[in-house]
Amino acid sequence: MRFTRTRTVVTAGVAALAGAATAAAILVAVPASARPAAPSSSQPVVLVQCNGTGVVKPTTYDPPFCMSSSQFISGLKWTSWKSNAFGSGTFKLNNCNPSCAGGKYVSYPILVVLWGAKSWPHHSGRQYFSRLTWIFTGKHPQGIKTAAQTFSLSATGAP
Repeated sequence: MRFTRTRTVVTAGVAALAGAATAAAILVAVPASARPAAPSSSQPVVLVQCNGTGVVKPTTYDPPFCMSSSQFISGLKWTSWKSNAFGSGTFKLNNCNPSCAGGKYVSYPILVVLWGAKSWPHHSGRQYFSRLTWIFTGKHPQGIKTAAQTFSLSATGAP
């Protein structure tokens, strides 16, 4: 069968409309809670630090415990920072040998995922990341039983 240019264009248009209708039907079938949330503002989502300030793409982070500790994340490099953030860095842990004051920091490579963007109370139109997952990509510290750990993050920075 020989198609003319008009038939080809009409056929392509009908196929495109059918594809769009199928995509719309799929979106309607997926519950709203399973769809990514539309950003409430054009401002980037922040990571709330222990002092309560929000930062975008930090290069260091004190893990979500907000107390003096012998661990932190450094050398963070971010590949994405939107409603979720993906990066990599180094988890550093003081081995406290012979004491924490005299110990040395041992480095472990990790991947970092920030997710669960929520409205940031008292910051109109802003969002903060409410969850952090880190994944050790090699050896992980003794006493940490799994390669991946997830933590809840506070909107105030305090634990």
